[in-house]
Amino acid sequence: MGDHDSLFKRAFSVPAHAAGELRSVLPEAIAKALDLATLKVEPTSFVDAEMAHRHTDLLFSASISGRPSYVYFLLEHQSEPDALMPFRVLVYLQRIWAELLRAEPKRKTLQPIITIVVHHGEQGWTAPRRFHDLVDGLKESPELARFVPDFELLIDDLVLQDDEALQRRPLEPFPKIALWLLRDARSFEVLVKHRIAWTTEVTRLVQSDPRGEDVRTVLRYILRVAGEMPYELVRQRLVETAPVFEEVMPSMEQLIEKGVEKGRQEGRQEGVRDTLMRTLTRLLRARFGTLEPAVEDRIGRASPDELDRWVERVIVAPSVEDVFKD
Repeated sequence: MGDHDSLFKRAFSVPAHAAGELRSVLPEAIAKALDLATLKVEPTSFVDAEMAHRHTDLLFSASISGRPSYVYFLLEHQSEPDALMPFRVLVYLQRIWAELLRAEPKRKTLQPIITIVVHHGEQGWTAPRRFHDLVDGLKESPELARFVPDFELLIDDLVLQDDEALQRRPLEPFPKIALWLLRDARSFEVLVKHRIAWTTEVTRLVQSDPRGEDVRTVLRYILRVAGEMPYELVRQRLVETAPVFEEVMPSMEQLIEKGVEKGRQEGRQEGVRDTLMRTLTRLLRARFGTLEPAVEDRIGRASPDELDRWVERVIVAPSVEDVFKD
C-alpha cells in the first residue's frame, strides 16, 4: 500500500472520521437523511488490481431515511484526474451490487450507493463528473438519454479547499491533518509554506494521541514527502511548526529513521510489484475471462514474491483456483 493510501485509510476507515467528511461534502438534505450513527466500514475493495496504483477505496454501510445504503469513498491520487472515472465507478458499483445479491440471493431490489471521490491532484478535477458526459451523441440526440444509465460523482477537490475551509470541517485533528497532507504532499516546501496555519491542529494531535500512533503516521508521511532532505532539517521545520514535536521526535528518531529506510526499500520494489500485478491480471483474464472481485482483491494485497510465483503458475494452471494454491 502506498503512502497516500495508508494515510487515507488510517484516517478515514474510522467511522467517526468518515462521518465528519460526509457532513462536510454531502448535500445538506442527504447528510440529514443519512444516519451517521449506523456508519460501518465494509472490509472489501472493489478497485481493479491494475488500478490500485491510482485509486484506493473504502466502502461503508449506513441507513438513509430508515433504509440500508452504502457510501463509497475513492481516493484519486494521480497528477491528472481520471477521464474515465465515471465508467470505472460504474464497474465498481456493479461489483458492490453483485456482492450484495450473492449474499442475499432472494433480494429483488438494490441499495442506493453514494460515491465520493476525494481528489488531491494539484490542478483540480477537470474530468467528467456524470456518466452521460462520457457517452457520445447524447447532446445531439437527447432522446437517447433516457436509455443510457446516468449518475453523478461527488468530488471532494482538496486543491480548492484553503486552510481555513479544511480546518472548519467537523473532524478530529488527525483526519484534518491527513487532508492537509494529501492536498500539499507533492512538495515539502508547500507543506512548509502552510505549516504555521496548522500549528494548532498539529499541537492538538500530539496532545490527543498518547500512544503516538497517528503522530508516527504523520511524521513518516512527511519524511517520505521530504525525500532526500536531511532529517535534521526536516526535524527543525517540524519543531518550528509545533514546538510540541520537540517532545515527541527524539524518542521516535530511531524508529522513524528505520521506517524511512523501509519505506525507501518498499518504494524501490513498488515498480516491480505494479508490473507483476498488471502482468498477472492480464494473463488471468486472457486465460479465464472476467475475474471475481475476491481474486482482484487478493492480487492487490499480494507481495512481489507471491505475484512472481503466480505469474509462473498461470501459464499451466487448469483453473484460477490452481494459480493461487499454496
